[in-house]
Parts: sequence; structure tokens; C-alpha cells
Amino acid sequence: MVALLRTPGPVRLFLLASLQSSVGNAVGYVALLLLAYDRFRSPWAVSLVLLADFLPAILLGPVFGALADRSSRRVLVVGGELLCGAAFVALAFAHSFALVLALALVAGLGTALYHPASKAALAGLAGERAEVAMGALVTTWSAASVAGPAVGAALLLAFSPSMLLAIDAATFFVSAFILSRLALDREETVTGTDATSDNVNLAIAAGELVTPHEPDAAIGHGVRAGLRAARGIAGLGAIIGAGAAATLAFSLMNVAEPLLATDELDAGGVGFALLVCAYGVGSTLGSLRGRADARFLLASLAAGGVTLCASAVVTTLPMAMASFLATGLFAGAVMSSDQQLVTRMAPEAIRGRVFGLKDSLDSLAFCAAFAGGGVIASLGGPRAVFAVSGVGALTVAALAAVVLRQARGRSSPHVNA
Repeated sequence: MVALLRTPGPVRLFLLASLQSSVGNAVGYVALLLLAYDRFRSPWAVSLVLLADFLPAILLGPVFGALADRSSRRVLVVGGELLCGAAFVALAFAHSFALVLALALVAGLGTALYHPASKAALAGLAGERAEVAMGALVTTWSAASVAGPAVGAALLLAFSPSMLLAIDAATFFVSAFILSRLALDREETVTGTDATSDNVNLAIAAGELVTPHEPDAAIGHGVRAGLRAARGIAGLGAIIGAGAAATLAFSLMNVAEPLLATDELDAGGVGFALLVCAYGVGSTLGSLRGRADARFLLASLAAGGVTLCASAVVTTLPMAMASFLATGLFAGAVMSSDQQLVTRMAPEAIRGRVFGLKDSLDSLAFCAAFAGGGVIASLGGPRAVFAVSGVGALTVAALAAVVLRQARGRSSPHVNA
């Protein structure tokens, strides 16, 4: 993966554009949440802004994915970045909560438009190295999750949160400029391994899929085609479902992190920052190890479940940092492997639809984690959150292994499970 960043070419430009945009986005959302709480003095302001970011992807991810298979991916990718940039420029000057919420929805809409098209475009741009490129993309996200808050904290020493929103907007515009100059629109043909190609060809012959070349195919039909593909390609639905469940399990801990650090370990804000940093470093390193192998994905998910359970019983800050670092390693490996497997299994002709469906389920999992984590923490404390998420990860790994074994038995040499 690192070799892709060292090798000049369009894939490196794409990844570098994503890295700086992701760092800027992390900085921007730190500033946006601070601004929302500072101006409106309510935790509901923070919660609603977070929900606004995810809601468009939950509701429209499959639609935008279908659009990515039927129109210019470059236009969608650049348009999504420009929409986010414009929203963050306006957020820097917004003073009413209604306007802040509306602009957060616009930013979420741009993100929902960008993600399925960008992942499908990157896979096409990378060609035979699509899986490696997708793993590298996940690494840029993980690295941004570590660097972004640190950069944001440093910038807050000199600038206001409003200025940070403007800086975030600039990174979107830079990304849009770079991506507009790349050949992201390639002829969309059914590619991938022979087994997957056969599955899709049979589905097309049966009238179950709509190809991008059919001018009268409706977007709604395209969405349904993506859903049928997830069910029809052996193992693909299980991988997408396991990825969403893993997102839910690993995201539950976000609610419990500050409570564990400040209340249970008495480590204060510094301890919380160290835990977040340990997890982020682990996630970045883990994503470098990810690969398109279902066995590896499920083993990493199970190991992550064990380390989450370990976090439920830690008694000192160093122990917690070690468990968070290990959890991050396995979570990064799961996320990278998940994206790489979906890239391998989804043929080019329907990649946008599959990624749109996946984005929708992953966003829903994030929202469920924020809500569920709060409920569990209020009933049983932060340690209960880690225990529930750990047991959940172990359960999902076991169930997914059974489903994938059955899928392999039904004929998918494509799934290495």
C-alpha cells in the first residue's frame, strides 16, 4: 500500500487528495461540534449535527451508488467535494441553529454523493491493483483520524473554530481540483474474477441487473439491482453485513472512551486524548495489514472482540492504552479487509451500487452505535459498553463464518473463507 503513495501517477494523486481532504474534514468536524455546543449550549445540538452528517448516506447511499454506475463518476466525485466545501464556507458564518443544521445536512449530502462514486472510481483507476488501492484509501482515513484532531487542536491555539471551518472548506476545493484532472470515467464493463463475472452475466441474462449501457434503466431499478447483487453473489451480502456489524461494535466504544478515562481510571482529559491517540495509531497500522481474505477479516474481528472485552476490565491507564492500541490494530485490519473484499467481489458494472448500499448500512451502524452506546452506558456504565461491543464482535465473527462457509459450499470459489 505504501508503494502506491511512492509511485507517481493518478492513483497516488487520488490518495493524496483524499488524505488532505480527510484531515481537513476531521479538523472541520472538531470545529463544527465545538461551535455548535458553544453557540447553542446544548448536547442536543452536537447530537443533531452528527445525525445530519450521517442521515443523507443512510437514506440516499444506494440511490447515489446507482447514480455512480449510470453517470460520470468524476462529476459526482467533484460535485460532492464542491458541495461539502460550499457548506463549510457557509457554516463559518452561520449563527442560527436551523441554518447550522441545514448546512450540516448539505455537507452530509455531499459526503453521501462522494463516497460510492469515489470508491468505484478509484477501483477503476487502479485496475488490477484495485484491492491494494482500496486498502491504501482506508489507511488515509485512519491516518486522518489521528492527524486531524491533533492539527485541529494546534490550529485552535491561533484561530477560531469558524476559521477552522474555512480551512476545511479549502481542503475540499483542493481535492475537487485534483480529482477533476484525473481520468475517473472509464468504460464500465463486468470485471473481476471469472466466478463473479459468471454470476453477474447470469443475472443480466435473467433480467435481474441493469447495466450502465441501458439508457432506459431507472435509478430505482439500479438500486434494486444492487440489492439483488448483494444477495446473488455468494458471500457478498455476508461480507457487507459483517462489515456493518463490525462498524457498530467498534463504534460503540466511542461513547464509553471519555467515561472510562475520566470516571473509571481517573485519568482526565489527557488520559482520554492518549486513549484516542492509541486507538488511532493502531487503526492506521492495522489498515496496512488488511487484505482481501475473509478468513483474515473474521479472525481480526474476533481478536478485536477479545481486546474490547479486555478494555472492560482494565484498571490503569497504561493497560487501557495497550488494549486500545490492540483494538485499533484489529479494527483497522477489519475495515481495510472489508473494503478490499467488497472491491474484489463486486464487478465494475455494479460497484457504485454495492458501495452505496455498504455506505448506507455503515452510516446506519454509526448512528445506532451513538444511540446504543449512550443507553448501555447509562444503564451499566462504560465498562458494560466495552463488554457488549466485544461480545457482539465475537458473535458476528462466528455467525459470518458459518454464513460464508455455506456460501462457499454453494459455489463461490471467489470467497476465500
